[in-house]
Parts: sequence; C-alpha cells; structure tokens
Amino acid sequence: MVDDKYLLALSAFHLGMALFCTNQLLLHQRHQRVYVPLALFFVTQSVTEMLSILDLVVVDESYDYVVSRFNSLHVPAVFAQPLLLWLYVRALTSEDDGPPIRQRLWHAVPILLAISMVVLFWTIPKSLFAQNDLEFADLSQYIQAILIYFQLVEVLFYVQVTLYLVLIMRMLSRYRARLKDLFATTEDRELTWVWWITTTIGAYLLISIAEILADLFGIEMFQLFSEASDLTNGLSSLAITWVIGIWGVRQQPGLMPKPVGNTPPATERELAAAKYERSALTDDHAARIAAKIERAMTKDMLYRDPNLSLWDLAKHISVTSNYVSQTLNMTLQSNFFDYVNKWRIQDAVKQLHDTDETILVIAHDVGFNSRSSFYNAFKREMNTTPSALRASRTTADPTS
Repeated sequence: MVDDKYLLALSAFHLGMALFCTNQLLLHQRHQRVYVPLALFFVTQSVTEMLSILDLVVVDESYDYVVSRFNSLHVPAVFAQPLLLWLYVRALTSEDDGPPIRQRLWHAVPILLAISMVVLFWTIPKSLFAQNDLEFADLSQYIQAILIYFQLVEVLFYVQVTLYLVLIMRMLSRYRARLKDLFATTEDRELTWVWWITTTIGAYLLISIAEILADLFGIEMFQLFSEASDLTNGLSSLAITWVIGIWGVRQQPGLMPKPVGNTPPATERELAAAKYERSALTDDHAARIAAKIERAMTKDMLYRDPNLSLWDLAKHISVTSNYVSQTLNMTLQSNFFDYVNKWRIQDAVKQLHDTDETILVIAHDVGFNSRSSFYNAFKREMNTTPSALRASRTTADPTS
C-alpha cells in the first residue's frame, strides 16, 4: 500500500498547479472563448483534488459517511472534464465561434447523470457506511438499484471519454489540413501537444478498461498495478495537468493571422476554400491572379518570408484572400502550404548547387524556420535529402 502522506503531497501539489493555471487563464483579455473552457477544466481538477485532500486528512471513522458524501461531489467534476477539454480544442481550432453549444444539449447529459448519482448517493442511509462487509444480496432492492445505476453511469463515462477523444482527433485532423490552406509554415501551430495528450488519455483509458475487465473475470494480471493504483492515477493525472498547463496557458488560436505592425486582424471569413460554387471568379480572372502569384514568387521572392500567410500574399497582390485561395486550389492545383514550400525547395536546390553555404543557412534563407521542417519538405519534394543531393552534384562535377 502507498503511504497516505505521499498521496496527500501529490494532491496538494496538483491542487496548487490547477489553481495557478486557472488564475493565469482568466487573466487573458483576448480569445476568452478559448481560455474560459480550459480555466473551468482546471477548476474541476481543483475540486477533485480538494475532495481527495479532505478524504486523506479526515481519519476519524465516525466521519466516514460525511467525507464519502462530500467526496461524491467529484463525480460531476470528473464528468465535466472531457466536455471542457473538447470545448477548449474546438475553440482553439476554429476560425469562428462555431455552432452555439446550446444547440447540442446532449453534451450535458453525462453531467446531469453524474449529478443524479450524487443526489442518489446522499439518500443512502448512514448505517450502511459502517457495514463494509455486506454482500450485494443483503442490501435492499432500492440500494441494489442505486448501485446498478452507478455502474451503468460509470460505463457511460468511459463511452463519453472515448467519444470526446474521437471528436478531438477529428477536429485536429481537419485543423491541420486547414492550416495548409492559410500558412506556409505550420509547425508552431500544429498543436502537437494536444495530439500527445489525446493519445496518452486514450492509452490510459484502454488500461483502465482492461483492469476493469480483468477484475470482472478474476484475472490477476493487473494485481501489481492495482496495488499502487492511487499513486499511479495521481501521477498520471498530474502529468496530464502539467502538460496542459504548460502549453494551454500560452497557446494562441492557430487559424488567426498574427498581427504585423499596424495591420489589423483579418475580418474576412471566407473559410470554405474547397468549395466555390457561389464565387464570381471567372477563368480569365483566375489566370490573371495566378500570374500575379507567380510574379510575387519569382520577382519578389515572397516565399522567403518565414511567416508568410495567405492574407500576406493576398495583400501583396491586392486580391481578396478568398480569390487567392480559390486560384491556388482550382487553377494552380495546390494548397498554399505546398505551393510556397515548392518555391522554397526550388530555391534551396539552386543554392545547394551554386553555393557553399551550410544546409542550415540555406534552409533559413529560403524561408524555413527549422532544419527538420526543411528536411521533411525537401524529402517530400525531391525524394532525397539536401546532403545527398549536394553530394551527388559534387560527384558529378569534380571541379566544384
């Protein structure tokens, strides 16, 4: 068994971290629709940790029933966490406010069921808390029905977590695809940490379900884990909170253009770049826009701007971003990300052949922010690495 003092220290540290993150998030003046759900997520974690501390501090058995009843309040808090995390990622990856949450009232069902669990738990007689050795068959039908209901709601919780994990994964996939329509460099916006959090929670969920099934069928393969389950759960929850706190507090919405100088944020919401049924753009007009885009790359070398966005290109050639996006997709047959990076790679290939600059210098010169993103784009475009290409050119031309 794990010493309670370690669990108490862990819960106290977790509580302090959750309260600190809540305070930091509520200080944000902009993008409150993004940060408020995450702040509430940390509030629910604060509630669960305070109740855990109460359970560990009160050791008098005569107060067990009081502590247990108050400790049941953590159930709605835990049920609210998947919803709040989904709301946070939804706001973080959206270009507008999206459908009002009131139009999706089914999201509130698990929380309402959790609240009903608390209400029913408080109706259990005080005398039962002192009789821990009672068999299920010895309980009244009313208490049996309550316990069965609790088990069904617990199953619903696992279904709820699974559903929200799938929804978050789908949002992240659509979000990453959309990034490539708007930005030439995406690595600082890809929300990789959210992918890791989602994957970790998914793995932890599978382990929890496996433990429940093993216990149900009398399999002892998880006995080692169950003996330290409180500490394991506490450390896992703390690690997830730590990562969300580090990244979530400073994460900016990814689909908003970064303000440059006195340029106001974009107000256009032409966001369905794949469909242009109502567009007034003709083929001749699209061809002229395509020529402007080509000139911006060949003559102005706009692709060398590491923070280049669709809005920057549209402003440079004095064309609306919707028309630029449509021209790229329909006329030039490319999204913004691939189009710009193709120009960067072409420039890099020329410099690899004509200069002795290091690969890192060339990568930064053509517009890449990091060596890894340059190598990935180069390998995707040229089917080889910059080093291999330079080596092959040197071999082919011994005098170079």
